[in-house]
Amino acid sequence: MNLYEIMFVLNPDIGEDEREKATTRLKNTISKNKGDIIRFDDMGFKSFTYKIKKKSRGLFFLINLEGPGSMVAEIERFLRLDENVIRFVVVKLDKHVTRQDLEPKVEPQPEASPAPAPAPEQGEVGA
Repeated sequence: MNLYEIMFVLNPDIGEDEREKATTRLKNTISKNKGDIIRFDDMGFKSFTYKIKKKSRGLFFLINLEGPGSMVAEIERFLRLDENVIRFVVVKLDKHVTRQDLEPKVEPQPEASPAPAPAPEQGEVGA
């Protein structure tokens, strides 16, 4: 199985429900073609350097996934046919990149330290 990175840009004018439908259909296409999503990041709205399809900004998504090479053709077909996708790129990652490198980093939660003892008030002498 190969590792891939997909970045795509959605039309910023679509609603939240249309955005969810588009991402859900893409996830279904990936899983139907024996792919496994490692990471799915919604990177938010970003401005373009120049207008693309008369739009000056878009909603960016980044997906890291693992799957067979035949899966890529179906994903590209899906992204080309979806009218809400402004641009996309699919990149096969280098052999040196591992699945562990792509998995989201989990930051360790700081241990809850006991509350410090209240400082003695002035004039008090320790016993």
